[in-house]
Amino acid sequence: MSFELKQAELSAGRISYHVGGSGKPVLHLHPAGGVTMSRPLQELTKTHQVFAPVAPGFDGTGPIASITALSDYVGLVAEFAGRLVGDRFDVIGSSFGSWVALWLAARHPKMVDHLILEVPAGFRFGGKGGLPVDPDERMKALYAHPERLEAPGKPAEIMAANRQTYERLIGGVMVDEELSARLASIEAVTLILLGTEDPVVPPEAGAHLKRHIPASQRVFVYDAAHSIAIDQPERVFRLWSAFLERGPGFVLNQGAAA
Repeated sequence: MSFELKQAELSAGRISYHVGGSGKPVLHLHPAGGVTMSRPLQELTKTHQVFAPVAPGFDGTGPIASITALSDYVGLVAEFAGRLVGDRFDVIGSSFGSWVALWLAARHPKMVDHLILEVPAGFRFGGKGGLPVDPDERMKALYAHPERLEAPGKPAEIMAANRQTYERLIGGVMVDEELSARLASIEAVTLILLGTEDPVVPPEAGAHLKRHIPASQRVFVYDAAHSIAIDQPERVFRLWSAFLERGPGFVLNQGAAA
């Protein structure tokens, strides 16, 4: 099922968002590279209604003057979700989007039902990880299987603007200590997904989240770099589906579907 691009008027200004499918609502929060309609995300629209907001300044959208830090964007996402998604919903975040999703679940624990954190950013202990500057090395870090990309890459100027907006929002933070102190308050049953070949998010990040989020499980996706939904779309979708269906049961026993 295809996505439709729409606009939402919020208190801080107008934002763009993609929406598709029908069923239980899912909020998808994109990585620093912007929105990518991956195969798992498209498959999810067969059983869920998926909302994918575009952070202001990403993917060619204009900035909003009052959104200058990550905390500002989290507030914007909460308002967007409260108005358009519902009182309680599932959340899937990817990399930067996982960082935002964690803050959303910590600030608004009653909002988030199931929480999926793909290669979560915000916990680069010891300065480990991060994207290489060299374009060739960056591609290797992002994709174990670049041949599985189904759409052409975004223009260089869009990707540069995305990166600048990301850097401005995170303000140079490598380890979000304030968020770490609030992880225990997250009530959502949580799935942490990591790529076995991912050099961008260090394994310590997943271990830290697993240790401090009460109802959480950590799963490594084999033969996947940072973009796990591109490298292993079938495996990622199976994990999403099983977790969203079984929730706490998945955390206790992943079962054959995983």
